Amino acid sequence: MHLDPITNVAKDARILIVDNEEGNITALSQVLHRAGYAICISLTDPTEALGKFAYLQPDLVLLDWHMEPLSGLDFIQALKSRIASDDMPPVLVLSADVTPETRREALAVGATDFLSEPINPSEILLRIRNLLQMRLRHSRLLDAWHDLAAQVRERTMELEETLAELRAARQRAGGVLVP
Repeated sequence: MHLDPITNVAKDARILIVDNEEGNITALSQVLHRAGYAICISLTDPTEALGKFAYLQPDLVLLDWHMEPLSGLDFIQALKSRIASDDMPPVLVLSADVTPETRREALAVGATDFLSEPINPSEILLRIRNLLQMRLRHSRLLDAWHDLAAQVRERTMELEETLAELRAARQRAGGVLVP
């Protein structure tokens, strides 16, 4: 995923919309496409979305909270049991349920953000941009960490080889090796 330096839109971001209301999906898809997001995958069945999740590898999930047969709560819990925490994309919950309890429940279970419906297109685009930027930074940090870990392993092996050569040279010279 790459951010366009001019628009700050990750045009190649994979956005998964999971909502059992076709009208909500259509409206969200239109907003996203007008903003330049080209890869929007929409599923009305949360069970199907879970089954295809590894294949889809979304960068962001837009998730309805009240769905059948799985609620947003069930979806996030199932997802967290299947995916390593470092691989978990941000989840933006969208719900007409504006009660503080629902908002707290969604955020407590692992949703990254929560928006009440009806959705303001400007606000959702700003939230999506922010969440995708966060996802991109997280991915870059993970890549840097993996690169650094590989370098540390490589340097450690080099040091161990040098130490072994030093020990062998001292033994051949009859010197005493200090542990």
